[in-house]
Amino acid sequence: MIVILYQDKYSNMAEAVRKDLLSAFSDQLKVELLRAEVDSSWPAESYCWDDLLLFIYDKEDFPEPGSRFITQYQQRPQPAMLLPVAADPAVRKPPKAASGIKALPYDDAAKGEGGRLTTRVGAMLGLRVQGRDSKIFISYRASDGKAIAEQLYEHLKALGHDPFLDEAPEGDGYTKILPGNPVQSEIDERLKTSKLMLLLDTPDAPGSDWIKYEIDTADAALVPILPITFRDVNDQRRGPRFRSLLELQRWVSLPKSPAGANPPLSSAQLEDIQHQMEVYMCEIFKRKLRVPFIVEKEFSTRGFDWSVVSGPLLIFRSSKPPSGRLTTKVLSHCSLFDPVYTPAMKTFAGFLKQAPGQSNYNLFIYDGELLPESQLQEIIKAQDDSNVIILHHQELAVLIDSSFTKVGVS
Repeated sequence: MIVILYQDKYSNMAEAVRKDLLSAFSDQLKVELLRAEVDSSWPAESYCWDDLLLFIYDKEDFPEPGSRFITQYQQRPQPAMLLPVAADPAVRKPPKAASGIKALPYDDAAKGEGGRLTTRVGAMLGLRVQGRDSKIFISYRASDGKAIAEQLYEHLKALGHDPFLDEAPEGDGYTKILPGNPVQSEIDERLKTSKLMLLLDTPDAPGSDWIKYEIDTADAALVPILPITFRDVNDQRRGPRFRSLLELQRWVSLPKSPAGANPPLSSAQLEDIQHQMEVYMCEIFKRKLRVPFIVEKEFSTRGFDWSVVSGPLLIFRSSKPPSGRLTTKVLSHCSLFDPVYTPAMKTFAGFLKQAPGQSNYNLFIYDGELLPESQLQEIIKAQDDSNVIILHHQELAVLIDSSFTKVGVS
């Protein structure tokens, strides 16, 4: 649930924000308005993982009832997501109850269902969804990325995120990746409890086997990766140095900082990283809300039941009572990525190999633009796995109605 705490003078603004959020997230989130001038309690019987308190303030003293509400919310047992919104963009410091959190200015860039406010909300919720916590895993190589990582860490911390710095551990005596290595186990655990990996793709980074291992581990756990690529201004090459990440078609490109620059990143560069990270997480959050909802609806309207097999891997089971002697059983993976990401395909295929015989049909369902048939056939051929049907969610109805013999949009 999203709660918007507002003063009476900002009632129109609060309602506009509410409409933007509902529109941006297809009415699949509950958004409540609460007045800051009166004492209130959280408008639900219990707290949930997706609770977020957004409050609007200005340079005037915030009403005492509203301040008490913010303080009580921050004392809840679960980590509290809090987003201060500055009605006056020039007043960036929130009231005392949330003074340690950097506010978002409500300017023209923040307004609308595609504005920075909805993007920030989507990113914050996207970092919480699927039962993981809100950690952002910052991967870097100390030889040329440590100062950048530390500056980015402090910036994200000031925004209310929960970043984690991970230095490639070659310098700690762990020069090889071996089964049971304690550093390897720690990396695995950190990534399992992260929602995004920010990879500092500096010139020295590709030489680290540990960073390559972290990329593979994140891919296997379906943790999204956002490479931040640093190149010399005269370098004409584009995209990350790690070939496996080129397929994402998403990265942040920045010029390499001069040696000894302090700080290495400008305020504008930090805000660019932050914004592109939030846009990415917001897209993923919308996809997590929309695609399983669409897929479930297509199955349920045709007499199939629906259950979650793996929340973190977004794998669902649908089955239909037998017509004659057979029960139709389907496993569907609703992809986070746009459109088909090979590591996600491999993760789904690996899951199927570990649990054979659970289904008659296995569907990899992607979002975004429909792929041309020629490109889709190339992907299918590269996977060499005839047990998985790759399709866009728009093609699902045709497939089900044809008894799983035909893919295509009617």
